[in-house]
Amino acid sequence: MAVGVRAKLAELMRYGGVGVLAAAIHALVLLGGEWLGWPLALANLLGFLLASVWGYLAHALFTFREHTGGSTFPRRWLLIQTSLNVLVSLLLPGWLGAWARSAGGTLVMVFTPTAINYVIWSLAARHSRARRDRSPAAGPLQFHADDLGLHPAVNATILELCDAGALDSASVLVAGPAAAAAAEACARRPNLELALHLCLSEGPPAADPARIPALLDDRGRLALGFGRLLLLGCLPPWCPPRRRIEAQLALELQAQIQRFQELFPTRPLRLDGHQHVHLTPLVWRQLRQLPPHQRPVWIRSLREPWPWRGIPLALWWQGWLGLGPIKWLLLRLLNSGRADELARRGIATNAGFCGVLFTGRIDAAVIAAAQRQLRRCGGVVLAHPADGSLAEVAELEAYPLSRRFYASPWRAREAEVLMRRTR
Repeated sequence: MAVGVRAKLAELMRYGGVGVLAAAIHALVLLGGEWLGWPLALANLLGFLLASVWGYLAHALFTFREHTGGSTFPRRWLLIQTSLNVLVSLLLPGWLGAWARSAGGTLVMVFTPTAINYVIWSLAARHSRARRDRSPAAGPLQFHADDLGLHPAVNATILELCDAGALDSASVLVAGPAAAAAAEACARRPNLELALHLCLSEGPPAADPARIPALLDDRGRLALGFGRLLLLGCLPPWCPPRRRIEAQLALELQAQIQRFQELFPTRPLRLDGHQHVHLTPLVWRQLRQLPPHQRPVWIRSLREPWPWRGIPLALWWQGWLGLGPIKWLLLRLLNSGRADELARRGIATNAGFCGVLFTGRIDAAVIAAAQRQLRRCGGVVLAHPADGSLAEVAELEAYPLSRRFYASPWRAREAEVLMRRTR
């Protein structure tokens, strides 16, 4: 009984911490709207909506983490919460009358949704736990390496880890300088799962350059980075620049898939993205429209929980400097609903993921945190192992992003950490 009471009190304290921040967001918007002369009902509604976005993510990933396992609540609970609170936020100022503009009235308008939300999110948490308890047992973590085919040194490290049992799968840059050598080596390793590492931000194209000029820079290299893809996806579908990019993007995507199928004719087509570009709306739309013979059997999801314990502060600091939390939030939002869509289309995906918050810095502490966080659902741990000696390699002139990335001593450190798992 005492343990249950302490657990409930701890849950209430976490809820209170998230709720205080949500209330602060709500109050700031409400007071700011009044200062700007907005209608009170509009300011109250806008404050609630912004606070709700925060609450939906934070309560699922922090307050009720034990129930959700680090996943967001099903979206129908957000719809229930939003619908009920929109109604309350619009009607409450009228119910309170003149008292609504007093300090007490402001507190009532701010904290009434918070109280309602506790009931809603508690029910959502119980629902999430029941759904997880009914789900089948999770499989083991899968350790995965990106960028096979980039360079012989990268190939050698990945294949050595594979042979030692430290890696389960790898993704291939099919236009990379060492892609053909990777194909030859993988033919002797049928147990190594392979995926197409769709690359749009650097390197030579797989399609005829004359047919995709909008995707290339002035040196003929692919230059459609993650940020540019997001911005282009914000343009209306009828906009000529977007239509031109989409038409050429379809050609490059199909050419890379064809190259993968030629290099690995006996392997099923699995797919992920260099810099996770496959999750951008523009690319995802093209994946939906692939012809039947080029449709992947598996696409990588990025449902990464927030590993809030066991990570050294120095690694957290490096993650913040690399904008890891911002990338994590953006990719979680882009990933929202993708797994359900893939299931409807009969395409497999991974349940959990590790490799966004601390991308490029996967050490023993991160792996241990991933094992704790993903133990209920399984998933993929992503690394980029190599020997860290590729800073001045001439073959990588067409890959300036990867060239800098692989110059880091972290590449060798990741390889060492993965190899230690086998000892």
